Amino acid sequence: MTTAATTNIFARLRWVAVFIVVASCIDRIEFNTPPARTLMVVDGLISTDPGPYTVTITNGFDVDEDSILYTPVQRLAVTLHEVNGVNESFNESSPGVYQTKGVIRGQTGHSYYISIKTIEGKIFESQPEMINPVGKIDEIRFEYEKRIIRKNFYETDNDVFNVFLDAGAGKASEVYVRWRFKGTYLVVTYPQFFLRSIPPYTPYKDPFPCSGYVLREGPIGSGGLLAQVGQCTCCTCWANNFETIPQIADASLVAGNQFRNVKVAEVSINSQTFYDKYLVEIEQMSLTKNAFDFFKLVRKQKEEASSLFQPPAAEIRGNVKAMNNNDLVIGLFWATSITAQHVFIEKSDIPYPLPVANLNTLPCTTVPFSSTTKPKLWR
Repeated sequence: MTTAATTNIFARLRWVAVFIVVASCIDRIEFNTPPARTLMVVDGLISTDPGPYTVTITNGFDVDEDSILYTPVQRLAVTLHEVNGVNESFNESSPGVYQTKGVIRGQTGHSYYISIKTIEGKIFESQPEMINPVGKIDEIRFEYEKRIIRKNFYETDNDVFNVFLDAGAGKASEVYVRWRFKGTYLVVTYPQFFLRSIPPYTPYKDPFPCSGYVLREGPIGSGGLLAQVGQCTCCTCWANNFETIPQIADASLVAGNQFRNVKVAEVSINSQTFYDKYLVEIEQMSLTKNAFDFFKLVRKQKEEASSLFQPPAAEIRGNVKAMNNNDLVIGLFWATSITAQHVFIEKSDIPYPLPVANLNTLPCTTVPFSSTTKPKLWR
């Protein structure tokens, strides 16, 4: 080995030794961080519609937990108060969901709030909210819009119907309004034809019991014969779409005491949503300034959630306060008068024939927000 090579090796070893000595001098810094605090989330309202009125109460997830689900808060004493009027207790109809029994019905011009008491004696209260009058929806319209989106290096259709309304602004001195959208469409599935596959075996017939069919022995190689033994209870459902962002407005959109041509929703056009027709329901709901500001912040955060470069919106808190404790609480119990209107979008309103949908062999109840109960407005 040459002298130069030997010198180079020792030089490298010297630097390794220096690194080891320096690394051994680094002290670990321990931080005593406080445990994550529980966040109570309250969501409820009272309206001029008949009850029962519902309040949902959950705990926000701990950042150290494996799950991001909210957990229901149970065994609470929840009471509805009419200012200068009667009180009514809520019943816990399911974990974390509390409902009234029909003693109180919301009235325009009256104010309401709720109180919450835990089994440990902690008390929370919402600020009183007055039910303001609200105008009526005059007309709901829809317009077809051609859309194309790029997905995985190819373009695909993403057509929609845009939903607009005209409505009166009401007689309140201050105009704050929310429009709430719900869409309903028919779902038809064929769970009797379900094929179960357990690799590496060939798929085999396995009709769901709710289909009303059973599998009986058949000729060799047939995989068995389907035999109907009852009515299908999971073949026909009605599924719902809901708004993802609250639609709100104030007096800035009012002209001549009217809201004109306000876009309140979009309806996706595809073989699933338009198997038959599509029901659009719009509720026009009065807001107080406090409730309007709350939903405005919620809307702002949802709109900006996809951007890394937007400044954070103001912290959302709502009108529920801790009274005898320092627990964190967020949410809103609000009071509203409601008027509603609906319209059907027919399959024939689509300016082209839809492709035939793939055969769905799962129970229709597996479609999100679906039920086998036919809606009252469905025709």
